[in-house]
Amino acid sequence: MITTRILTAVLAGVSVLSLAACSEEAPATSAQPPAATTAAAPAATAEATTPPAAAGASDKEICEAANKANESLKKAMTTLFQTTGDISAADQKAMLTDLAKQLDKAAEGSDTAVAKAVRLISSQATEAAAAKDPTTALDTPESEKSGKAVNAACKKAGVTTRY
Repeated sequence: MITTRILTAVLAGVSVLSLAACSEEAPATSAQPPAATTAAAPAATAEATTPPAAAGASDKEICEAANKANESLKKAMTTLFQTTGDISAADQKAMLTDLAKQLDKAAEGSDTAVAKAVRLISSQATEAAAAKDPTTALDTPESEKSGKAVNAACKKAGVTTRY
């Protein structure tokens, strides 16, 4: 069981790093010091980099905000993993809670299929954050299906997401 968790954490770190390496964006420079080893620093970083979407935002704006929230989560996870070599359940819970808040802000005021798909991801992140083992709670066929639904809906809106 521990080997599986370690393997999952390592694979998650490697996949996040490979996604970061394939990014078309230039790396952002920051005067901030490296993230601390607590969940508060990665969560604050993620929250600060994702502007809230306006009420009743378009599908494209919702997708862009949702994608930024996901990228912020990946960045926070990568930073924490590189700093500590592990991501504790408490850190996972804090990051997933932050992701859910950002996704709720993104979909706020919209009733479109995109907004509903984003809210479903938010709901699943909230449920996983409340679980004893957030990684296992999120590793479900339903989560995978929801991610694919967001990706497909956002693709129709002209935005590429990776959920």
